[in-house]
Amino acid sequence: MFDLKCKRNNCKYNKNCNCTSKEVHVNHDTSCATFNPTLKSHNEEEKIGQPPIRKNIKVDCKADCIFKKSGNCTANGITVQTCKNRTDPNCCTFQPE
Repeated sequence: MFDLKCKRNNCKYNKNCNCTSKEVHVNHDTSCATFNPTLKSHNEEEKIGQPPIRKNIKVDCKADCIFKKSGNCTANGITVQTCKNRTDPNCCTFQPE
């Protein structure tokens, strides 16, 4: 995984819209199980920063998605934010099989 964008400004792993977690877990319903809420305001992180290339980020995926191979996401990148009329953070790169 090269590009992990996170637009949940209340997650402790969000740094300038880049996910800094060592692993990301996506549930069957595409929700981000790695999301870890924080009370700290991240208003300065509304700007999308350029992430370092991090080739070793593992994204464990349980959703029935075209990018899932052997339980891992094979997309070049994912975006986690509130999408699809939901309130929880979820993988917006999801494409059903």
